[in-house]
Amino acid sequence: MVSSVEESQAPVLVGISIGFAILTFLVISLRLFARIYVLGKMSVDDFLIIGACLLAWAFIAVTMVCVKYGMGRHIDDVDQSKLMAYAFSVWLSSMFYLACLGFVKTSVLWFYTRLGDRYLTRLSYTMFGVVTAQATANVLVAAFQCQPVSKAWATTLPGHCVDINVFYLCNAALNIFTDVLTYTLPIKVIFNLQIPRKQKIALVFTLSLGLFACVSSIIRITYIPAMLSSPDSTYVISGAMYWSVIETNVGIFAASIPSFKAIASRFLPRIIGEYSSQKKYGPWSDSGEQGRRYGYGSNFSKARDPHAITLGTMVADDDHDYGAQVHTGYQGNSSEERIIIPEGKILAQTHISTNVEVQRDYSDSLSFDHGRRQS
Repeated sequence: MVSSVEESQAPVLVGISIGFAILTFLVISLRLFARIYVLGKMSVDDFLIIGACLLAWAFIAVTMVCVKYGMGRHIDDVDQSKLMAYAFSVWLSSMFYLACLGFVKTSVLWFYTRLGDRYLTRLSYTMFGVVTAQATANVLVAAFQCQPVSKAWATTLPGHCVDINVFYLCNAALNIFTDVLTYTLPIKVIFNLQIPRKQKIALVFTLSLGLFACVSSIIRITYIPAMLSSPDSTYVISGAMYWSVIETNVGIFAASIPSFKAIASRFLPRIIGEYSSQKKYGPWSDSGEQGRRYGYGSNFSKARDPHAITLGTMVADDDHDYGAQVHTGYQGNSSEERIIIPEGKILAQTHISTNVEVQRDYSDSLSFDHGRRQS
């Protein structure tokens, strides 16, 4: 006969927590290497995912404290004098978990805004607002679920609390709904991207990992009813806790995979079917003049009209004149005006003299410097 001590879920909790903490550290290290060393620029979604990592590690640390105070063991085997410290740790972990989910999803949504599709960008900003409001409201409810606040972990104090059962179930269902919306938002854009098959497969794989985070959330919700009703609370909560660890860290992994393309472009170009001899591969961020002008928004470009010409303006400095850039063919994501030339038609420009020179830093662009000046 197996004793209750041998049935403890504590080793499983500790193993999953430590394993995913190490995995997330490796993932965020690679992401920062890609952004800082290879691309040379950070973006808003990078800072959001760093916040998510810090919250995920805080959640793991508090989970380990919960294990110390009895989580994973049957309540009869737990030192009753430590239950208040245990309850406080659980209360604290709920805020780290809910905030982490918000940071992960907002990071993913901000990345979508740099794929260059206007419709997707509008949807992403809308969802960004929804997710931010949801995460903020959830954290506030979890923090102030009882009046006074300390009644959340000191249940013998006078006061009142919200129906925490209803809150956890509704929050879990709403979280799954926003997960599905977030990770399926760019499907239409991905199908329209004119990129190598390997890159498209990589994007689909990224979405699959994001949807696995949704699956983790669905599995987690099945543990909630028992967690809220069973008298053996320290034992039945184990499943929900380690699936929470899996959900948050897999979400961080899924959000970081697109950054790995820069590393592959730099060190393993044959894997993704491209090569560049430049040291920097262009920031994924669409901020900055260089990124906007030369289309380095996301490293994944939308299909463009092959007969399109894009006109951009060069920035003058003390040593250079103002000029114009003309780009033909497929170009990156930018806000430049585009002129479509129908087949069989002629685009005529008069009273223009040009000097042609190859752009120093971007071998695929030509700069046509207007030579005329007002006399």
